[in-house]
Amino acid sequence: MASPAPQPILRFGPYEVDVYAGQLRKNGIKLHIQDKPLRLLGVLARRQGKLVTREELQKELWPGQTFVEYEDGLNTVVKKLRETLSDNPEKPRFVETIPRRGYRFIAAVQEVTDRPVVGARGDAELEPAAAATPIQVAVREGRKPFRWAPALALAVVVAVSAYLAWRHFRPRPQPVPRSAMLAVLPFQNLTGDVGEEYVSDGFTEEIISQLGRLNHDQLRVIARTSMMTYKGSNKPIKEIAQELGVNYVLEGSIRKTGDGLRVTAQLIRADNQTHLWAREYDRPLGDLVQVQGEVAQSVAQEIRVQLSPEVRETLAGAQPVDPEVYSDYLKGRFFWNKRSGDGLTTAVGFFEQAIQRNPKYAPACAGLADAYNALMFYGFMPGAEGIPKARAAALTAVELDGSLAEGHASLAYVHFMWEWNWAAAEKEFRRAIELDANYVSAHQWYALYLAALGRAPESLAQIRQAREIDPLSVIVTSASGYVAYFARQNDQAAAESEAALQKDPDFMAAHAVLGLASEGQGNYSKALLEFQKTLQLSTVRPGAYLDYLGHAYAISGNRAEAEKILAELKDQAKSGRTPAYQAPSLVALGKKDRALEALEEGFEKRADGLIWLKVDPRFDPLRADSRFQYLLRRAGMTPAQ
Repeated sequence: MASPAPQPILRFGPYEVDVYAGQLRKNGIKLHIQDKPLRLLGVLARRQGKLVTREELQKELWPGQTFVEYEDGLNTVVKKLRETLSDNPEKPRFVETIPRRGYRFIAAVQEVTDRPVVGARGDAELEPAAAATPIQVAVREGRKPFRWAPALALAVVVAVSAYLAWRHFRPRPQPVPRSAMLAVLPFQNLTGDVGEEYVSDGFTEEIISQLGRLNHDQLRVIARTSMMTYKGSNKPIKEIAQELGVNYVLEGSIRKTGDGLRVTAQLIRADNQTHLWAREYDRPLGDLVQVQGEVAQSVAQEIRVQLSPEVRETLAGAQPVDPEVYSDYLKGRFFWNKRSGDGLTTAVGFFEQAIQRNPKYAPACAGLADAYNALMFYGFMPGAEGIPKARAAALTAVELDGSLAEGHASLAYVHFMWEWNWAAAEKEFRRAIELDANYVSAHQWYALYLAALGRAPESLAQIRQAREIDPLSVIVTSASGYVAYFARQNDQAAAESEAALQKDPDFMAAHAVLGLASEGQGNYSKALLEFQKTLQLSTVRPGAYLDYLGHAYAISGNRAEAEKILAELKDQAKSGRTPAYQAPSLVALGKKDRALEALEEGFEKRADGLIWLKVDPRFDPLRADSRFQYLLRRAGMTPAQ
């Protein structure tokens, strides 16, 4: 029975594809290409100018398999083919994507009937098609063919031996790491509108959150704050991976389509730059929540992360969100991350607008609680106004969606910072971390909670986890310095705050922590400079930072300047702000009775500065006083059991 005739060679541009011989050549030089990308090229090129549907390609490349099973594989094969052809999917020369339908080969194709003979260097020379018959050993006239048999046998033995040696010693694919680290690069905003930046930034943050909930024992995800430092960066993937110590990188982009957005995502293995998976999603804005879940599942599949039934159900059950609600939520998170007074106030407006549109949207409620908590922490809103609002928003988030880590963390923050409800705070912090061990804010805030209660080893362990997840975050690095300061590790506190200032020289909190650490080291001149810089960077002169400066003046012997700061703090107390911030300066000036009176008054008003009463070194001169010990007991700051 005659064997089927070989398919003709297809020539386009400088390339020739010979599916029969399993070769792709450029200018006669053989290129390395895997089997499926080669077969895909053959199918597309043979039907030049015509749409080839994804279903048709499935039958050609994965016969007998369903569309769902091969979907991600096809995207990967197309990606590899484009890389081999140096073809840009945005401005294709060869393979054009027809969204949601398939692909079309757009270059001119010429059929070639002559087949090449490949020389020793791998380049090809054409000879008549008749030469494409089974290979025969040429024998010169006058020589007997059997004389070549020993040499031929030896060549076969050498070839087989070489092949077996290659099989034994060849580099093998590295196994998937048992506990992998993943970095999600900021998705590029390709909408052409800088006003749409919140969409790409928000999508990046949410996909990090989705991935972080998968399986912390097998997959850890670098947090958003660190990843945003690479926004607009041209650093190679390999360099970024080395800086962050990650095994995988997920990158992508968002662009506008006729009636929505197109999300492109691809997963890259860091050690060898292998593109493991790629896919495009054409969806309305409100469906991006579902896209995040689909991307998370695909990443888990590629990295072989085991998902619990609960996680699978959560990812699969993600419902579309009203586009306007989701847009407001993303804008709220965008401005919340700015941590400025104007930014936080704007964030409150967007979160409230999202909630007004959909009162049952839990992420917006958690975002609103975070915005109020930050406004109070940075001194932009008095506690009397902000605490009830933060508590109500956090409780609503937890009631609407008990599986949302952000809601539990926000509620824990309220219990800790403003209510001194230590048991409730710890319960909520632990629940948040249980739900999402990659949620960096939960680790950061829990570390501060543990520091306040004098549980230094646990506090340092939690902040180390936050640093691992978010190594480039200025906020987390500053918090790490704060925790070290309360653990009486002043050198470490100074190093952490200086590291934060290298990333952002104008970060207010880092200057404050460096001032505290410098004071603890006895370097009062440095402390004064740092506290003065802190207040210069603040627009509202928060009581906490005035307190730092007043104490530094007093302990360095400059009583006149310390008294000026005390006068300003008294004026703030008259307008409703906490009087407790006067206490450290009064202690340093030797006015212990007045300091205890200020603390007592602050206790009655639940002053936020008093949460550090147990561990703040500046209160050491008061610790032996029974009145101070009584305050600690009333605050519930008893020694850890």
